[in-house]
Amino acid sequence: MISQDEFSLFDPQKTRASVLPDKPGNYIIVLRSTSSLPIKVQISTTPILTSFQHKKEKYNVVYVGKSSKSLRIRDYKQHFTGTAGNSTIRKSLGCLLGFKLIPRDINSPQNGKTTFDEFDERTLTEWMKDNLLLFYYANNDYANVEKELIRTYNPPLNLQGNFNKTNLDFRKELSALRSCTSAKQAPIPNNQLKLNAYPQQMQCSNCGINLTIDEGLKNEEYIKCLSCGCIIQNPIYIQNKKNKERRQWIAVLIFLVVVIIFNISSREYSTSSKGNNRIENYGSNKGPSQTKAMAGVRVYLKRHYLKDPDSYEGISWEAFGIYNKDNNTYFALHKYRAKNSYGGYVVEEKLFVLDSNGNVIKVIDDMNEVINGY
Repeated sequence: MISQDEFSLFDPQKTRASVLPDKPGNYIIVLRSTSSLPIKVQISTTPILTSFQHKKEKYNVVYVGKSSKSLRIRDYKQHFTGTAGNSTIRKSLGCLLGFKLIPRDINSPQNGKTTFDEFDERTLTEWMKDNLLLFYYANNDYANVEKELIRTYNPPLNLQGNFNKTNLDFRKELSALRSCTSAKQAPIPNNQLKLNAYPQQMQCSNCGINLTIDEGLKNEEYIKCLSCGCIIQNPIYIQNKKNKERRQWIAVLIFLVVVIIFNISSREYSTSSKGNNRIENYGSNKGPSQTKAMAGVRVYLKRHYLKDPDSYEGISWEAFGIYNKDNNTYFALHKYRAKNSYGGYVVEEKLFVLDSNGNVIKVIDDMNEVINGY
């Protein structure tokens, strides 16, 4: 876990922006000790906040993030003095303050990109400076650090990459608020959803009005109908998720073909030696047996991975073998069924990388990692 001592304090009321490093890294945005989230709209749930400690003072965490280029530009110019069109946290806070989203581009109002009007943006900037503090940490491992920060602090304004059950309902409602826009909805023939270009449209299942789904909303799992207020699951999000899973399956098949070809070649090369690659991969003195590998995967899933360990049901074990000879690692490809964060059963197939003792050291969701190298 990243130590809290790694982070430095930035106070937008007292500190100049030049203090922030012009380097990549991570940041944590917290409420001042006397402040709270500005929930001035109708939301049925109140988020539970975790705290970040700095010099014996505890602050409630609302958002964490990363910058791949410059903490100074991302944190100050975009978040504290920018617009909601370029800042996720500004858009979320503005929606909680009850501000109305408007088209960002006057000449292209139907492109789906939104912001707040000039007066609301100024009001939002003042609110953020008065109520928020920022802690920053310059580093080059910002992507992994961001994932760890989200897991540790469960910030309520982080909608993507946050799978914690706590504050799940709040995140759904906030996601729906962020999907509201004052742009007029244009009708489409036969009320069909268009999947080839943005902005895209769908029909509300409750009132029948046509809703525009712009590019900025494609990663929002839920959207809110402007007419009746009904919260609807975003079909673009679902389609993109299916496409990603399809690409992963193709990558899995490619990987298995490579493994099979490698094993055949190795057996032909070592016909004069005792044993074969299968014995070499599993059941040898160097690597775990298949039974030990299967046990290691099950233990990892139930103790460290699954949202509901008791719901785990193994389906099949597709393949075993050497993952990387140089560091003596092995793999097991396993398909299983378990409940997700919403309580519904899903079937997943993942590649588990194990050490020589059968302990899982890595789970590969994106099979492109295997193709590109360990």
